[in-house]
Amino acid sequence: MNTIRRRTSSGGDSDEPEGFALYRTEAFEDSYQGVEILLPIALQWRLLEERRRLARAREEDRRVSTLERFRADRDATRAAFARAAPLPAGPDDKLSFIKQFERGVARRDRKRRHPVLKAEEVLRVLAKTATVRNRDEHKRELELMEKVKSMGALRDVANPARHPDRWARAVANLRASHPHFLAVTDFVVEHVALSMNSKGPLSIPPLHLWGPPGIGKSHYANDLALVLGTSLRRQSMENAQTTSLLLGTERHWSTACPGAVFEEIVLGRYANPVFLIDELDKAPANSTYDPLKPLHSLLEPLTAATARDAALDITFDASLAIYIAASNDPRKIPESLRSRFTEFEIPLPRGANAIQIAQVVAARTVEKLSVPGFLPPEPRLAYRLAHLTPRAIRKAVQGAVARAVVNDRRYLKASDLPADVLDEDGPKVVLH
Repeated sequence: MNTIRRRTSSGGDSDEPEGFALYRTEAFEDSYQGVEILLPIALQWRLLEERRRLARAREEDRRVSTLERFRADRDATRAAFARAAPLPAGPDDKLSFIKQFERGVARRDRKRRHPVLKAEEVLRVLAKTATVRNRDEHKRELELMEKVKSMGALRDVANPARHPDRWARAVANLRASHPHFLAVTDFVVEHVALSMNSKGPLSIPPLHLWGPPGIGKSHYANDLALVLGTSLRRQSMENAQTTSLLLGTERHWSTACPGAVFEEIVLGRYANPVFLIDELDKAPANSTYDPLKPLHSLLEPLTAATARDAALDITFDASLAIYIAASNDPRKIPESLRSRFTEFEIPLPRGANAIQIAQVVAARTVEKLSVPGFLPPEPRLAYRLAHLTPRAIRKAVQGAVARAVVNDRRYLKASDLPADVLDEDGPKVVLH
């Protein structure tokens, strides 16, 4: 084979067969980095053209595949939207939807029913949902909006004073069960009475109950909600790391979900549910996302009337919601937030109140355990437990009932109670 010597760009000589040249093969992922081989120049041109043709084909395949996926997602989204939440097509349809959704709003009894959502807002959110391309996100929003549409604009307003006799008995029981919360109970009773002598619905200002741990703040909030005849939603602020707990996660996140306020009011039965904001003083102070920030607007009736949930970007009326915050150390709560509450310091129960609470808590604990045939605890046991907090009493009585059952008894004896919690000095009139 004849060879020729050619001058290289670096000035050196190179010996290659005539009509041949070095050819660099393609790299194959990480296992094959490509090599140089000696091939005829004509063959190299054919290989180069084939490379270009394959590259164009792959690019076309990618473009077509992407376009087909987009069209499939779009068609599926449109079909799902048409099935689940069709938008009113024209002005007449929109007007019909508004009338249907807000049916009864104009003629409502303002003390009993309250509009929490406007039809125009529902239409706006439905139109926005129609543009969502992500299939999972679109499905989630459609399901929520379908629930919203089915429930309409009005929600019940709970007010126990509509049944005076029942209300009087409930208040008496509340005072007997929680004598150290008398100031709070009286405050609520006054606002319930005010609502019955006004033209508007029941409205109770935000309450902040603070005091030592274990004295029954959460149990009081639960009992108060039962007495008022509305629902209760507990939200702990301890170690909370996001603002989304109350008003939802921004809709662009894959984990977006509505907040507690939207779920209880828009998706719930009552316009005035009770929200227990527990451990208010334990919310992280240096968090990037301040979990207490939404409360600044929710606790003000004017701004709460246009509350916005981030998950659906929907505005609704949360002005009648009842907020009860509980904390141990109010000094750790921002003053801007404390000023929005009516505050009550809850002391440790003492004397006759402590004995009364011990008796109620012990009896309730036995009842909730639901042991068939188990007798209520005798009053004398309350004297042995009255020096404890309600939380400690519950734990002691639960253990005592378990020991009684193990010993095949259906009543409590003093010996069933843990020795480390017993007040060994016996019955007292004044404790602490």
